[in-house]
Amino acid sequence: MGNSLKGIPVEGFAKKNREAAVEGIVLLKNEDNMLPLTKEDKISIFGRPQIEYYRSGTGSGGAVQVEYATNIIEGFRNSDLEINEKLAADYEEWLKDHPFDNGGGGWACEPWFQKDMDITPEYAKEQAAVSNKAVYIVGRTAGEDKDNYNGEGSYLLTKEELSNIKSITEAFEDVCVILNVSNTIDMKWMNDSQFNGKIKAVAYVWSGGMEGGNAVADVLSGKETPSGKLPDTIAENLEDYPSNDNFGDPLTNLYQEDIYVGYRYFETFAPEKVMFEFGYGISYTTFDIETVSAKEDAGKIKLEVKVTNTGDKFAGKEVVQVYYSAPQGKLGKPVKELVAYAKTDKLAPKESQTLSIEFNVNDMTSYDDSGATGHKSCYVLEAGDYVIYVGNSVRNVKDVLTYKLDELKVVEELSEVMCPNDDNLTILRPGNKKADGTFEKEYVPSQKPTVDMANRIEENLPKSMPITGDKGITLQDVHEGKNSLDDFVAQLTVEEIEREEGVSFHIQAKAGVALDALTPEEIDIIYKVANKFKNSRTNDIVEYMHAEDAYQETLMQQIIPFSLCATLKEF
Repeated sequence: MGNSLKGIPVEGFAKKNREAAVEGIVLLKNEDNMLPLTKEDKISIFGRPQIEYYRSGTGSGGAVQVEYATNIIEGFRNSDLEINEKLAADYEEWLKDHPFDNGGGGWACEPWFQKDMDITPEYAKEQAAVSNKAVYIVGRTAGEDKDNYNGEGSYLLTKEELSNIKSITEAFEDVCVILNVSNTIDMKWMNDSQFNGKIKAVAYVWSGGMEGGNAVADVLSGKETPSGKLPDTIAENLEDYPSNDNFGDPLTNLYQEDIYVGYRYFETFAPEKVMFEFGYGISYTTFDIETVSAKEDAGKIKLEVKVTNTGDKFAGKEVVQVYYSAPQGKLGKPVKELVAYAKTDKLAPKESQTLSIEFNVNDMTSYDDSGATGHKSCYVLEAGDYVIYVGNSVRNVKDVLTYKLDELKVVEELSEVMCPNDDNLTILRPGNKKADGTFEKEYVPSQKPTVDMANRIEENLPKSMPITGDKGITLQDVHEGKNSLDDFVAQLTVEEIEREEGVSFHIQAKAGVALDALTPEEIDIIYKVANKFKNSRTNDIVEYMHAEDAYQETLMQQIIPFSLCATLKEF
């Protein structure tokens, strides 16, 4: 696709992409201050993803067209770091005979990983003779229609990757492994004795978009200090996750773990299974977090939290995380739940910033789906002590306030919509409390439906609307307040509504465009073209676009890649 057909990027998008990619990088380990890399270092970069960088996962996001994408080796070359160019050239040459496997080019068809160049011990030692530090990059894709699986090349490292790391750690004293992945993967290899403690640094750099390669170099070079936090709990084994036993059946997946997902499960039942807790992420500097004040005021919990960069070399940002612990009551609760968080500005060494963080007391409610509290299908606050914690991960927190509630409070009354209907389904809840503050697992029968779903749908159907036929009302008229949305919809036949829903779905799926991000005028043009040529050849559509005024042609090129034209004839 030519650059002229990729659309007009939003001004400043690349800059924001780079900033977001930087701030999302999570540093898990940095022994002996291996990072950041310095101008005095010469770095050998291993791993195919240094060139074939995964800027995104699969699915609609992966189909988005961008002007360019910076890979990791380019990011290093754009920095002030010295890299082993001979090694980079070897990878570039190797790739000529080992092209990227796109799985045939279909939707989410490419494999989870690409074969990497083999690193023998001898080859690694040749690189160590001309450089002092090594970076090894592991790459994975996953996403929509391409969930990862518990096997080599996806959740697990391959034998070849482990062999490469072994060769590198035999040759180098300081090795950093970065993970260019779409999701967390197995991390037991970090502590594998065969690597002799040479893996000094590990970071998740994720899939950072078009500026991701520059972002990686920004962080590894110390131009920026890592400030990302884990959005997941990393457990020792995949089997340790509560969903593992009930996931993957082609017909039925049971949510037996109920609300005890991720850190809510591990902190409540199995903290010993955790390698890296939710919210974890270290920096090149250190921070002190002090809660200056904590109070309840007019139904809100209000906190003043002072954060100080206690280091003496690097500026950086810290994320203050606020958790609460609710009384177990009759419903059962996780040991902790995240309720608020805030990130500081970039703080120079010894600089402080006070963050004002607040949240509604009602944010600590629980949903009673079974009627255990006497208030079925309601959000409630059960009576008891609500303990507020402040820190920088779910584990590294201090209690700063206890909010006491003398009696149960019903916050919101709702109605039953969907309910499991399985006589054999049991769901997890906390049992007896143990000495360490965690709970034994207890499984109780799932509640059964009390509402007839078909009747509920029938009773809540929208009122019928008379079909007026075409009155010349456009979405632009609705946008300008000249007509209502009902007036616009009333012009359409049932068949047209069904067809336009199809247009919406396919445009979003094929072009990565969300219709609610477009103006009414833009949507009108899309539908005009799609409906006009619902049974036409691709060439007819292209000719029409070029025949229309310059604005429409530019607009169509901006919001619909030409690759979509082949699909418009489906409508």
